[in-house]
Formats: sequence, structure tokens, C-alpha cells
Amino acid sequence: MLRATAATGGGASVSVLARSAGLPRATALRLIQTLEGEGFLQRAGTGDRVVLGPALVALARAANAGPVLVDLARARLDELAAEVRETVTLSVVASDRDLDVVYQIDAPYQMRPRDWVGQRFPLHASSSGKVLLASDDGILTALLRTPLPRVASATITRPRALRRELAEVRRRGYATTVDELEEGLAGVSVGISDAAGSLVGVINVSGLHQRLERAGFATIADRMRVAAGAIEADLRADHRPA
Repeated sequence: MLRATAATGGGASVSVLARSAGLPRATALRLIQTLEGEGFLQRAGTGDRVVLGPALVALARAANAGPVLVDLARARLDELAAEVRETVTLSVVASDRDLDVVYQIDAPYQMRPRDWVGQRFPLHASSSGKVLLASDDGILTALLRTPLPRVASATITRPRALRRELAEVRRRGYATTVDELEEGLAGVSVGISDAAGSLVGVINVSGLHQRLERAGFATIADRMRVAAGAIEADLRADHRPA
């Protein structure tokens, strides 16, 4: 019923929603009344038109996407880590439009990135952050209201240069960094989108830049896109109506 209401945009009558949901009108009316009581639906004005309610917004803000996405992605990321033999992380897009690292698989080397779970990084200096910035002009505009700090020798600090970099990210479908977040560290990132095309997470492969350059950024990105595509398919299946 919530999906049927959302699909109407500006709302619809009980009869229209019943037909859209494939339910008898009496059943649809009972469901609508229950959802109204919880604040998930509400009547528009004094008519029969039903629209989404404010409780859905609060529920979405309180939702933690991390555990859900980790559960769906864990097996795919484990396979990816075994293939590339570098540190693999998963970040989710938080409610404040930043990225939270929620899952990490360590590379089988003594020299490898530290534990990043629970941390955040400057968006302009990380490949994961570049994926987010390339997907949302609003986030980029807000970021560019203040100077871009330099955190390593190759950090991009000029807005025009960052915009050029993000255009390249959109063109090739992945982002990279070398000596931009930490000296000697390289990263490759690919986004995960939901059925509506919105970015919900980012996969990152990182390690010593000599190893990643030797393996080839494009080759690593191709493997990451396969994993991201499989996760996206699982995500759509997980949200398909029963």
C-alpha cells in the first residue's frame, strides 16, 4: 500500500490505491486506516485523497542502512577480496550525506591500510568520497563553500581541478586516488545504487600504490563493477514485493 501511494506522486483515492495494490476496496481501506494511525499515511485536506505521512520521513532518518547492506554484500566482497588480494571496504551513504565505513576485509600483507571501520574521510581526498561527489551536485556545492584542505602531497585542493576529476569519474565509472589521502596509499572505488538509481554505498579497494598500479586500476575496477552489479541485483531482489 505504501508503494502504491508513493507511485501516485500527489496521492490518490482509496479506490485507485486498492486497484493499484490489487486489493479489495474494504481491505485497502482497513490497511490505510491502520497506516494512518501510525502516521505512515494521511488524508490530503478533507477529501478522499491519501498521501504519504510524516512518520515515514522520521523512520527513514532513523534507519541504519549499514547492517542491511553488509548482510547483502558480505559474500560478494569476500570474493572480491580473494581476487584482488588487497584491503576491501564498504561504505554507506549516511543520513547527513557523508560516507560511513561499515565493513572491511584486510589484505594478506604486513604493509596494508589500517582498520577504517567507523571512520570518515575528506570526500575530496578519498576515492570513495569522489564517487559520492560525482553522484550528487548538491553535496559537491556544499563542500566547495569552504576551502579544500590538503591532507597529503597529491590532494586536490582547487575546485576547478576537482570538478574535472569528478567528470572523469562519471565518464569511466570509477574513482581513484594516489597519495591524496595518505602518502604511498592508492585506492579505487565503485558505487552501489538502489533500484531508483540513487547511490547507497561505495566499494573501495586500497593498498600500496605500487601494488595497485602494477595490478592496473582499470583491471581492479572491472572486478569491482562485477561485485557491485551483483550486490545491486541482490538489493533489488531483497526489496521486491512478495
